[in-house]
Amino acid sequence: MLTALIIVFAAVPLASFSWGLRGHFRASEGMPTAMRALTAASSLSALLFLVLVVTGDVDGVTALVFVILACASAALFWWAVRTTKRLPPCVAHSQSDPDLLYETGPYAFVRHPFYLAYCLFWLGTAVAAGGPQWLAAALLIGWYFVIARAEEERFFKSLMAASYIRYRRRTGMIVPRVRGMLRW
Repeated sequence: MLTALIIVFAAVPLASFSWGLRGHFRASEGMPTAMRALTAASSLSALLFLVLVVTGDVDGVTALVFVILACASAALFWWAVRTTKRLPPCVAHSQSDPDLLYETGPYAFVRHPFYLAYCLFWLGTAVAAGGPQWLAAALLIGWYFVIARAEEERFFKSLMAASYIRYRRRTGMIVPRVRGMLRW
């Protein structure tokens, strides 16, 4: 029963992320090779997660933690989609110069809410499946931090550098700053 619950609650964020790749993010120059590699790594991690959950023994607390993280992940993802639907951001690993600075919606709390959504989901998979899923989750979460840093470097070299520096002082990169949230 818990295994089925976990699979159902994993399907929503995974389907959302998959849709976002083709249905939301801009990729004017085609899908970057590094993004293809990230997609492959994510797919393998999702498969590993499913195998570990199906063959393992999940307890109620672990399942509950996963469900909470999966729901938070999906909710944050769709909040970020709604915030950026007028002009979606470029797909990860794009070399395009930044053309818009989002500061509303989830962007009022973190500079990279999509990456936070992905990190919450992968953290949840590690909690639920344990073992080697922790390594897969750590790899993917680390990858998102590296992408975020690279994207920030492009902002610092853009015409929006001064605005971005002010924005950066108020918000966390992927993890929200509690002090900034209390002022909201």
